[in-house]
Amino acid sequence: MANIYLDYAATSRKHFDIIEKNMNILKEVYANPSSGHTLGKKNNRLVREGREKIANTLNASSNEIIFNSGGTESNNTVFNHVLTRFETGEIIISSIEHPSVKASAKRLERFGFKVHELSVDESGSISLDELKEKINSKTVLISIMLANNETGVLNPIKEVSELIADKNILLHSDIVQALGKVEIDVKKLGLDFASASAHKIGSLNNFGFLYAKDGDAEPLLLGGGQENGLRSGTTDLLGILVLNDCLSETLDSIPALRELKHYFVSELEKNEVEFEVNGSIENSLPNILNIYFKNIEAQRLITYLDARDIYISGGSACSSGNIKGSRIITEMYNIERAAHSVRMSVGFDTSKELIDEVIEKIVTLEKRIKERN
Repeated sequence: MANIYLDYAATSRKHFDIIEKNMNILKEVYANPSSGHTLGKKNNRLVREGREKIANTLNASSNEIIFNSGGTESNNTVFNHVLTRFETGEIIISSIEHPSVKASAKRLERFGFKVHELSVDESGSISLDELKEKINSKTVLISIMLANNETGVLNPIKEVSELIADKNILLHSDIVQALGKVEIDVKKLGLDFASASAHKIGSLNNFGFLYAKDGDAEPLLLGGGQENGLRSGTTDLLGILVLNDCLSETLDSIPALRELKHYFVSELEKNEVEFEVNGSIENSLPNILNIYFKNIEAQRLITYLDARDIYISGGSACSSGNIKGSRIITEMYNIERAAHSVRMSVGFDTSKELIDEVIEKIVTLEKRIKERN
């Protein structure tokens, strides 16, 4: 049996056909896009076209897309923007943000900013009522991820933007996990900033972009002045080409991914496995399931499946090696439930037949545990 990969939320298998197709373009158009000669101008034209395609997908303008190394850099750029533009103020983030948001917020505390964290309930989403209580005249930034990387649960970003529409508060969302899995319209969401990575949708590692409303962002990296002076470093044409193709492919696969997700749940129910889905199954991404197994500890299940070439996760890729359990599930429920919860995320090469094999292994392990107890 070939391995079964159910950790797409950590990073996707690569779309090697797409990568190879675009590498052939790079064999012909390999010059620096900043160069003034004909070959450089060809590269620059492809960069412009690629930027326009991504902007159109998000209902943004071309000058609002800043290519960079991905989500972590984008998140750091947003907080650097706040540090540069404001002498002091208050920032609101959720308790389930990516470590790069949490660490960036922590850094601003050292410069005199005050940071508030929003809790999440058992649905996995923030409370708008709690947010209302924390907003005041000193609030300068709200940073809330569109979809959580462990549960896939979607946050009410549009409602947040409506809440602060008459206030001078910047709204940032980490859309890394959501990109390609749901339709994203930055104008409808009311965002000032959005952070994105390419590797979650089968594209290249170490590439992504920051959406900045009206192209207004303080640069984090200085140098040659690329990206309209907003992010220095030679522009990565291959990254742009591959990202666009992978984004289109992933958006087209949303119905199939959601069908696989619901099939997984229905098969667990059919086989009478004792489990519960963590968070809302409907108000979530089409490809992520975070499951609490009553009789099976997470680390035991991960190890058992790993030995059979089936790869799942105990949480985010930044913390999946932590046998104490996910901090996100602990926040939503409790530490005991977290210790029995795993994340399974499907992707473009997942099939119902592969899911059947995984279900069979889970059923066997649960039966063995029950017999021993």
